[in-house]
Amino acid sequence: MTKNFFTEGVFSELFVKFIAYKQSLGFKYNYYYSLNDLNEKLNKLNLTAPTLTKEIVVALCELRDGEARTSQAKRICFLRHFAEFLNNIGIEAYVYPTHYKPIYYDNFKPYIFSSDEIRRIFKSLDELSKNNRTPFYHLIWPAFVRVLYGCGLRLSECLNLKQEHVNLIDGILYVEKSKKGTSRYVPLSASLQKYLIKYVEAVHELYSASDYFFPSSYTLGKLSPSGATNIIKQVYKSAGIKLLPNGRLPRIHDLRHTFCCHTFEAMKKKGYDLYYSVPILSVYIGHQEIRDTERYLHLPEFHHDQLVLASDAVLGDIEFMEVNDDEIT
Repeated sequence: MTKNFFTEGVFSELFVKFIAYKQSLGFKYNYYYSLNDLNEKLNKLNLTAPTLTKEIVVALCELRDGEARTSQAKRICFLRHFAEFLNNIGIEAYVYPTHYKPIYYDNFKPYIFSSDEIRRIFKSLDELSKNNRTPFYHLIWPAFVRVLYGCGLRLSECLNLKQEHVNLIDGILYVEKSKKGTSRYVPLSASLQKYLIKYVEAVHELYSASDYFFPSSYTLGKLSPSGATNIIKQVYKSAGIKLLPNGRLPRIHDLRHTFCCHTFEAMKKKGYDLYYSVPILSVYIGHQEIRDTERYLHLPEFHHDQLVLASDAVLGDIEFMEVNDDEIT
């Protein structure tokens, strides 16, 4: 992202330096749009020097019309970090106190798709028609969502997958520098591995011209998060997925929550000791909260073949859509 991204103003260059500073510390800091929104609000004040007074900061932190408390809290967090950065480089800035941050209660519950709903989603994906403008449209998205759900990936992880990260011989994905900069190996189920082999064969013409495993037909680069979200939610609609009480469709991230619940249930049915199954699942999906999981994957003798065997035990009871030879054309 270039420095020209930010609207001109007395703070624009400082926002560029702020992001560079955060990234130099190892943070995957890329909140350009949120910071540009803050920059535009500051520009409206017609300031002649980059100074953040208490009056300005308090006004910027007020709840906006129709704004969720979570969004307000994020804005305050951005502003606090930016003010601290300004102070560190010798520019006067008021830091909004942490004890004044708005208190909000997170009672959000993810939507867990039923097995029947997952089957209907896959069926709708497989019924996507060819598109002259994007000739591989009907091939990319069925594979994309299968990986998203079948591996419990975050949307960004699936979008960032490159060809070099996908080992279809051994059935292993490599998720590189995901949340908090951590990387991990993710085993594929046998049925998903078979499906992806046929996917690669079918999109070879496009695939050979791009570095990405799920490339954009337009740019040959990475698919956009907004585009992926729009398409998958259209698939939700065609699959008959009902609106939630808030009037919205389930989130894309709910596929990841669903994977966790379905996998956990499968492990319970197999008689796994739940004390061990939770750490195993935590490592698989890239969570870091359970430190005991390190003993499963950080041992030198734990190689790819053992990882695949472990995944077979974990994923064996999950039903994926079967892939016939004529399904991908």
